[in-house]
Amino acid sequence: MSSGNRNFICTVVFIDIVGFSKKAVADQLRIKQQLNQLLASALEPVPPKDRIILDTGDGAAVSFLGDPEDGLFLGLALRDALAADDNTLQLRTGINLGPVRLVKDINNQPNIIGDGINVAQRVMDFAAPNQVLSSRSYYEVISSLSTEHSKLFTFEGSRTDKHVREHEVYALGKAPAPQRAPRKKTAHAAAFEKLGNTASTARSGLMRRPLLTTALTVILILSTAVLIRTTFRNVSEVEQPPTVTQESGPLPVTPGPERTTAVEAEVKAPAKAPKAGAKSETTPKTKPSKKTESVATTSEPAAGSETGQVRLNVLPWGEVYVNDRKFGVAPPLRDIALKPGTHRIEIRNPGFASYVQFIDIEAGEEIRIRHRFR
Repeated sequence: MSSGNRNFICTVVFIDIVGFSKKAVADQLRIKQQLNQLLASALEPVPPKDRIILDTGDGAAVSFLGDPEDGLFLGLALRDALAADDNTLQLRTGINLGPVRLVKDINNQPNIIGDGINVAQRVMDFAAPNQVLSSRSYYEVISSLSTEHSKLFTFEGSRTDKHVREHEVYALGKAPAPQRAPRKKTAHAAAFEKLGNTASTARSGLMRRPLLTTALTVILILSTAVLIRTTFRNVSEVEQPPTVTQESGPLPVTPGPERTTAVEAEVKAPAKAPKAGAKSETTPKTKPSKKTESVATTSEPAAGSETGQVRLNVLPWGEVYVNDRKFGVAPPLRDIALKPGTHRIEIRNPGFASYVQFIDIEAGEEIRIRHRFR
């Protein structure tokens, strides 16, 4: 192996032009020029030494060697530009954070290979026209940098590629882009210099005479962020701490498929029996204590004695519907305040049969529902 070939963790944004191969050559040239102009404008804030651009023929792959936020702001720029376009240019975009190897191609130009760019392409394949999707690895890192970033994404579920490999994907929504912080000067590994300094603007940009120390620091920071977030997820699953939830749409933070193992349910005397395969048992009625009321997370404002409370414990995760209305994803969703009466509770997980339970709740009453998919 050449001394210049090194492995690095970086952000890869893979872009594909929809229906490119079916267009006439003149249209291909025009659309490709539109994409080049769009990328040049979106990447203007990123120094050439911090990125590598690969022309894939019907699109491009952009690798960011420094700040992971560069990939997010490129995705936001593509989203906003396509929303304002006249639909002559349609793109599918996938973002991933993973390992790549910096090498030289047959033309002695800098190139990247490895799982980082392969997964970015797989995630892009799952995207609809003008949609930006992110892998779970990139979402976890970018959301740990800022709570504003996590609010930009919506969990779309798990997808399986042609190699029977599952990928959890997150869609970049329509929320306004956050303000970008001023960039700081960075340096990268000395191996970059050995990959060549003659790449064109449309092909790549590398830093000359970079420093190894900063590149190792970036890798350490990213690895630590993922470790901290994973540890927090495991602790929160056991202790069930209070969190702030949303009324509509699933929250993006979901546990990984490796912990999906069981089906259990514990509810107050159901009016209808659950679907076959689910176990249920009655939990005594209890009044919520003042301590519980002060810390519990609810999907809508509590109304004192005028509402009852449903407390959820779902493993590994599930989308919660009340009377066919989506309330969020549990966990982190824990509590739902409901008006007295009969309600239909449905918990969905794409990999399993849905769990349905009818409850009859009274004002001030607390009902606990425990369900484990298996």
